[in-house]
Amino acid sequence: MPFTKPGFPRFLLSTVSIAFCLAAPRCFSQVGVTAPPQQNQPAPAPAGPKPSDLLHPALSQISQTIVSLNISRWKAPGEVRGGTQQNVDSIQRDLNNTLPGLLATADATPGSVSAVFPVYRNIDALYDVLLRVSQTAMLAAPENEANSINDALGKLESARSDLGNSILNTAQNNEAEVVKLRASIQQAAAVQAAPPPKTTVVNDGPATPPPTAKKKKPKPATPTPSGSQPTGTAPPQR
Repeated sequence: MPFTKPGFPRFLLSTVSIAFCLAAPRCFSQVGVTAPPQQNQPAPAPAGPKPSDLLHPALSQISQTIVSLNISRWKAPGEVRGGTQQNVDSIQRDLNNTLPGLLATADATPGSVSAVFPVYRNIDALYDVLLRVSQTAMLAAPENEANSINDALGKLESARSDLGNSILNTAQNNEAEVVKLRASIQQAAAVQAAPPPKTTVVNDGPATPPPTAKKKKPKPATPTPSGSQPTGTAPPQR
């Protein structure tokens, strides 16, 4: 069973939902919005280090430390030694059974906050359990065992801090991508919703009719003088 702790930092809880927003590109096809052509887009930010790379040195030291403990010889009441042994057994089960699966999932998608965050939550709870063992060891264990537990605790604290920073950086990068994607969707929607350009018609008044061709009047016939005969006409015969 993985460790659980109710009081881990809340600022990381708000980052878990960022990973699910990255499915937003599918909304282009779902709503029928065509994305505008993208030019000079920056390359996506590279994924951070794998969680196992950040945690392996600390987890390996913890495993070696708790195996070397001889809690039965600690100078403490039996119930204290029994409680400490239960904590050590719980740590061992977490290192052997729970964390490997969580780390495998997180390593497969190091850029996914939702996949990496369960590892951080487990490490945060593991730190608290190891802290209780260390506090008891400082009072009851031999000096060498107490120092080894304290050293392992310090290394785990540093690894936990590195993992938290990695998750925060990934969440910020994902959030920046979501903001850019939302802006692209809004821009594409605005382009499709824009009305078509209006055609402006200039009214210059009624069109000028073409000029009408004037008909030429026929010339009147010239009257013939009285008593004269038209040329070429024979006189009447008597």
